[in-house]
Amino acid sequence: MSRNQIEEIKDRLDILEVARSYITNFKRSGTNYFALCPFHQEKTPSFSINPELGIYKCFGCGESGDVFTLIEKMEGVEFSDALEIAAKRAGVKLERNYSEKDKHIHEERQEILKINALAAEYYNYILCKHGQGKKGRKYARERKITKKLIDEFKIGYAPRAYTNLLKFLKTKGYTQQNLIKWGLVVSGSGRVYDKFRSRLIFPLINHRGDIAGFSGRTILKNTKAPKYLHSPQTLAFDKGKFLFGLEQSKSAIRKSNFVVFCEGQLDVISSHKTDVKNIVASLGTSLTDDQLTLAKRYTKNIYFCFDNDSAGESALIRAANMAHKLDFNVKAVNIPEGKDADELINTNKAEWIRTVKKAEPIVDHMMRRLYRRLDLSKLEDKEEFSKIILPLIATIPQKIEQAHYLHRVSLILNVDDNILAEELESIQRSSDIVPKVNTEKIKAVLKSPVSVKEEYLLALILQHLQFLEASLKNINQTCFSSPLAREVFSKLKRYCAEKKRFSLKNFTSGLEEHEVSFVQNLLLKNLDKYFEVESEILAEIEGITKILTKSFLQNEIKKMKAQIEQAEITEDKAEVRNLIKRLLEVTEKIGSS
Repeated sequence: MSRNQIEEIKDRLDILEVARSYITNFKRSGTNYFALCPFHQEKTPSFSINPELGIYKCFGCGESGDVFTLIEKMEGVEFSDALEIAAKRAGVKLERNYSEKDKHIHEERQEILKINALAAEYYNYILCKHGQGKKGRKYARERKITKKLIDEFKIGYAPRAYTNLLKFLKTKGYTQQNLIKWGLVVSGSGRVYDKFRSRLIFPLINHRGDIAGFSGRTILKNTKAPKYLHSPQTLAFDKGKFLFGLEQSKSAIRKSNFVVFCEGQLDVISSHKTDVKNIVASLGTSLTDDQLTLAKRYTKNIYFCFDNDSAGESALIRAANMAHKLDFNVKAVNIPEGKDADELINTNKAEWIRTVKKAEPIVDHMMRRLYRRLDLSKLEDKEEFSKIILPLIATIPQKIEQAHYLHRVSLILNVDDNILAEELESIQRSSDIVPKVNTEKIKAVLKSPVSVKEEYLLALILQHLQFLEASLKNINQTCFSSPLAREVFSKLKRYCAEKKRFSLKNFTSGLEEHEVSFVQNLLLKNLDKYFEVESEILAEIEGITKILTKSFLQNEIKKMKAQIEQAEITEDKAEVRNLIKRLLEVTEKIGSS
């Protein structure tokens, strides 16, 4: 794909309109629009968009970029996927330089997604409207799955008959061979039949909004069939890289800044009846690094909600160790004994919400569970306690947190800190656990920082271009003590003198890279003041100009007084007279300002 096509997409998209599809309640101030930042929690709007330049910046958390970056962040996707989303919005067909093999893979993947969408509509129609969906509707009512949830998760039902879906998809032109390959039907015992039968169907909607596959929960009792059945791996679906509910939950995850990981689809679906909508599941399989990495696009805080049995405990320990290695902050949700999340939600929604809110750091949680279960007066139980807890502590990225828990373990087990520290070091070596170091470089700070008032004045001018001409006449370069601010103002004045019409894009194209960055920050800067009428803006510009001019003159007086002292020492009377004359003139200017 060419660079020109990227620019074409950018030109066609209005970043403000794109932002409004994710963020509400923008308020205009000059050339900018402000809203509460979607990337961190705040009470005062610091997220700023400049539509003309197509850029955004949050002055609270520092997130910034263009329309592609915004889509990447909001959708939690890589650039290539953001580009596809942007192209679709802009009505631009992307040109791709695929090899023949890549082209075939891409086209087949698109076909799988297309047929899955069709199958999902079929299953949903059966559940909601067809006579064969009666048993599915009865089961959904028993599990307290509402119509709203059915619509939100596109839930369907696969009836008992063996070839309903097969026949339906054949009428749409799909071959039996492809239906088998793509996991919608299976072959065996000399016949071909639907993969899902007598099952409530949960479409597996990925974080891009595509239906990648299906998961079916049997509604039959006393059956030897597995409780859950999933689509096989295809070009569109990989179970180890998929999180159920992420598409429906990602906005809530960003807003709350944590994600609840549970074990089943119904846990996720039921939780959407409550305020806990920031919840996902891993399709009942062992957690993978890919799934955690996917979740990390949205938050670094993870709450694991697993069963309270021994299998759940083992899964929790393994998951916590994996999450720690990926630098997550890990907590555990303590479900009451004998219940799972779905059961708790459907019996006591308020208790479920309280339980999630009371999630505790994973090491605290596991120490409490083990303390209850083990007799720590016995040597073998002490050893079991340390074998579970120490590896968990070893994966914690923060050294201070490690030391805190190590000391607590030493008190609980009555074992010397140094012995435990040696054991911890041995675990880290054997597991190749290396403490993570933040290698992000700190940005260089300009040697002559721009004063707050100078920055504010330039931001006022650039964000309220209707007063540009009047402002440039009344403002002198002497207002700016910073070389950067002075140079940008000088170029702004020169540009306006040469051009009849002001264009931000054309103006910034003539600046140095560090000057462009400075101007972009000014354009997006939150001025902490919303002006009701234009006269207030002009008065503000004039007021700040006077303050800066006065400050400049006061500095000039200081310099001249020092020069007078020096001239008196050298007995240069002519220079003294000349400096005193200038000093009086400057003093008079301050008095009249």
